[in-house]
Amino acid sequence: MVTRLEAVSIIYQPPRILLGRKKIKFGKGKYNGFGGGLKDGESLEECAIRETFEESNITIINPERMGEIKFQFESNEQDHLINFFRATEFFGKALETREMKPVWINVSNIPYNQMWADDKYWLPLLISGQKFKGNFLFDVFDKIVNYELNEVNTLD
Repeated sequence: MVTRLEAVSIIYQPPRILLGRKKIKFGKGKYNGFGGGLKDGESLEECAIRETFEESNITIINPERMGEIKFQFESNEQDHLINFFRATEFFGKALETREMKPVWINVSNIPYNQMWADDKYWLPLLISGQKFKGNFLFDVFDKIVNYELNEVNTLD
């Protein structure tokens, strides 16, 4: 099965981040960053900007690539290679879309129990400005079977 290449953005304006509650498709009901699959000819940064706008009505400015994680599943879900971006600047007002309902959340109250199980490992790194690389394997019940996550100096 082919690995799906994606970009996900987290908007961070201390002391809060903007997450979206997923309304449809994969991850429905969970809080997440804004993102999706890369289109032909599109860079990771362009994908991050486009997906964030499509899902939140916000245009992020100069998103910084903070991490890369490969997600694998024991179910029939294809593998995902996700590149995570952090944006501190943007324009526009967060609006609910067909796919996501944006919510500003204080970093001291991040609802990890309503997110993917891996988020509690990499999101604090992203918020603190630390780059990371990793791999997560999920069982058929979306529980982590095993993982590796490392802080890195560069993503090249």
